[in-house]
Order: sequence, then C-alpha cells, then structure tokens
Amino acid sequence: MHIQPVVFKNFYTMSARPSAYDKQEPREMVRTFSKSFVLPDERVNHALFDENLAQKIASYKEQAVSPVIDMLKDTDNEKDITAGLFLLNRIIDAGAKNVGDTYPVISRFNYSKSHNVQVMLAGIYRKTLVPDGFGPLVTMFLKNSQNPVQIPFDPNEEVGGAILEYLRNQASTSVYEKNPANTL
Repeated sequence: MHIQPVVFKNFYTMSARPSAYDKQEPREMVRTFSKSFVLPDERVNHALFDENLAQKIASYKEQAVSPVIDMLKDTDNEKDITAGLFLLNRIIDAGAKNVGDTYPVISRFNYSKSHNVQVMLAGIYRKTLVPDGFGPLVTMFLKNSQNPVQIPFDPNEEVGGAILEYLRNQASTSVYEKNPANTL
C-alpha cells in the first residue's frame, strides 16, 4: 500500500484593493488594533484580532516600535498590554532590529499575574534574549508552578520554552567556544 504524505501550509492571500488601513499612520493603526483585540477566555484559548492589521503594523518594522512602546508606557489595562506585546512579537518576526532596547519599558510588566501578559513577554524575551529578562522568566515560572492554573491555557509552556532558549543560547556561547585555547 502506498501512502501519500500530506503537507499543510499556512498562507495568507493579499487583496489587490487598498485596505482602510493604508491611509492611517502606524500610531492610529496601533490604537485601532488595541481596540479590536479580544483576550482569551474560558471558551476560547487564544486571542482574537485583525490579522491583516497586525501584518500591516508589523510591516513597518522599526517605525512601528515607537507607537507600540508609547501605548505600553501609558496603559495598565491587560487587554492593551497584551495587544501591544503581541504587536512587538510580530514586529520582531517581521525582522525589526534592536527591539531588545525596549526592555526598560516592557520590564514593568515582568511581575504581572496575567497569563496573557506573561506569555507575550516570554515570547519577546525568547526572541531577543535580553540578559535582564532571564530572572523575571524564572520568577514567573516558579510562581505559576506554585499556583497552577491551566484555564484558558498554561503560561508555563511559553515561559519554560523561553527559559530553555536562554539556557541553550548560553550553552552555545560557552567560554570554550569563545576561546578555543581553553579547550580540554
């Protein structure tokens, strides 16, 4: 019997017609995105958002970082924080450089009890490997382990993955690899 493999690919189709966002500045798009962002709940374990708008904002790369950071500086609302951190994740994925420099602003959320915020921070720290992000990740992991809550999802999956990425990166840049003369 011959079995044919099946490959699933995620793809996006781009519309040839201009979108409503083409006339907006990145700052306005960030506000619009934040208003439309819906947090996970007991029924849905993922955020709901406008994918086209998220792609459009991320396509601005470095130009989009400042409006997102400005929004994060001025908010204490879990929904807006999660939306802003989500956009930073997408901006990193789009190839923006030096997003790790935003650590002084996003670090104020390091000890948030919100699992949504923790997951987004862990994603950013995993990608940027900001040295100061490791301690807060370990603290998040330990606190979540002491009081496990898995509804609507378990944040320690992402937090633990980020910690492992830090450890993997540290192991790959050991003193022996930096200075071959120190080999045994």
